[in-house]
Amino acid sequence: MGTIEHLGQPEDCHSVLTTRQCFPRQAFRGGSAGPRQIPPSDHHRPPYHRHWERQPDGRALKPTAGMPRHTTRTPPPRSLLLLLAVVLVAAAQPTAAQTCGSIDALGAGRASGKGVTNDAPALAAMDNNPAIGLIYLPKGRYRIATSLTLAKPILGDQGAILQVDSGATLTLKAQPEYGLWRLFDVRANSKVVFGYDTVRVFPEWFGAVGNGAADDSAAIQMAFNCAADQGAAMLYLSSKRYGLGKEVTFTNGANIMSEPDARFVSVKGNTRGVTFPKGGYTFKNVLPHLSGFSDFCFRLYGADLGSFQLKTLANCGDAIRLETLPPKEADIGTVLDNTVWFDSIANSRQAIAVRAGPGCAGDKCIIQGNQVLGSAVTGCAASGQTSTIGFFFTALPMPAWDSNQFNLASVTPCTNTAYSLLYADPRTETAREVVRIGSIGAVAPGAKLFSGKHLVLQSSVNLRAEQPDGAGSLKGLANLVEFTGATTPRAGAAPLNAAKKSGSKASFNGGKSLLTNYVTLRAVPDQAWPPGESQKFYIYHQMATGDLYNIKCGAPRLAATNLPLVSCVQVQDKSKSVKDEIELTLINLTGQTIQPGSQQVTFSVAVATLGSP
Repeated sequence: MGTIEHLGQPEDCHSVLTTRQCFPRQAFRGGSAGPRQIPPSDHHRPPYHRHWERQPDGRALKPTAGMPRHTTRTPPPRSLLLLLAVVLVAAAQPTAAQTCGSIDALGAGRASGKGVTNDAPALAAMDNNPAIGLIYLPKGRYRIATSLTLAKPILGDQGAILQVDSGATLTLKAQPEYGLWRLFDVRANSKVVFGYDTVRVFPEWFGAVGNGAADDSAAIQMAFNCAADQGAAMLYLSSKRYGLGKEVTFTNGANIMSEPDARFVSVKGNTRGVTFPKGGYTFKNVLPHLSGFSDFCFRLYGADLGSFQLKTLANCGDAIRLETLPPKEADIGTVLDNTVWFDSIANSRQAIAVRAGPGCAGDKCIIQGNQVLGSAVTGCAASGQTSTIGFFFTALPMPAWDSNQFNLASVTPCTNTAYSLLYADPRTETAREVVRIGSIGAVAPGAKLFSGKHLVLQSSVNLRAEQPDGAGSLKGLANLVEFTGATTPRAGAAPLNAAKKSGSKASFNGGKSLLTNYVTLRAVPDQAWPPGESQKFYIYHQMATGDLYNIKCGAPRLAATNLPLVSCVQVQDKSKSVKDEIELTLINLTGQTIQPGSQQVTFSVAVATLGSP
């Protein structure tokens, strides 16, 4: 569908009166500032007085003189024709015609617009007048000293200010038609309420500048609070750089919608960005880009059942934080069943942080069932502990923070040696987390994929680059991690010789421990190995930390007996005494003696996976 551009002047001000003839140009186009700034609305379109005529070539319709022009060569939409019919019928009714002066709030005997006299009665009288359809506010200050409800829409010039005095409430039942300028001056103990027929509230109406330097936090907070009073309108953030000099808090009373280039940036040294506190959230909130908040950029603080679409988050302390404290009331502090999407996180100390405050041991605090999904995490803090996903608590038992899911398409670690892909504070542990990493680059030597203790972790990690020795160390019981990509060794590599003596890592795989789920090995005895007898062999795996889980062996089967060539009768994670070491006890089932040095048996081992070797 094409756009509508008003080319001519209407003949009168009958019917709907939002035309240039009645109002100054800037009321529609933002003055000399350029493009039209009035937010799109379904209310009060210009009148249509002409008919469409087909051009001589018969290919398209065109308007007659004075008619708004459809900028594409297509017939008018059916809804436009219906609107035209309605307007023509209304104009034909034998009622008193509206004039431009009849809707002017500064007309004779009406509001003063000087900020001294209480203009509420005059505006109320206009609202109750059935002869007019909207209230036009020329530039001026309209003092609302007593509570006022307006059912008709208001349209104003830039510089028209509604001053709501202390103790007064201004209720707007219809969507205002106003540009991105200040409209309200709300004094202490007063408020503006947006009724059920309103759609959007702009922080500019409350004084936001959006230049990236001014502190817009008070205007944004007030705009949201007014929208949340009845919950009909959303807070709408335009493609501007809004400065936050203090934290803003968005409850479940209203939704947030942001244009693609809307941004919240830290000003005046503010360390805290956006918080969503306790409560259930019905609809998805679309947040702006967030940057520069050294404590956190985005926080769920006791929030439940929310859907949040984030864009980019950069230079944050915690880019995304899930946090709870034991509540003061009898209820349990929870962060439950939220879904958070983000485009990218860059150069933040913790990309995703799960934090439980003091006293959160056990079920006093519950952080469960949350999903965080993102496209890319790049960089981290240059020094100090830093992670892509981090869990923070200072004691045992751990909080009830299990069964959360993290799905990240790409992770590019920084060069900080204190970095971890998945981190748990050493004073606590995590349980039953699901972590899926579509691609991760190499961590720095000394950095880790996993730090701390994790229980029943389920993870899949695609290694974009080979990891340094020791990066894959994982502590905790019953953990399953599926590695793909640049594993050590790569999939399909030639079989490795299993070592025959404990402490022989230097002679195994060139001195580098395994980081893979599946490996093919050769058992080469150092002495005669009769059938039915066992011998011990040794391999070295980065995930062997004393708790390595689900190690299985497999070998080709003999056609005559359908028995494997060898069988693992015992597997021991001996890494507590010898780093990365796994001891395998194999029984010779070939039916013949395997001679030392000259003969060997090939077998496979599967580690930390439900798959078979």
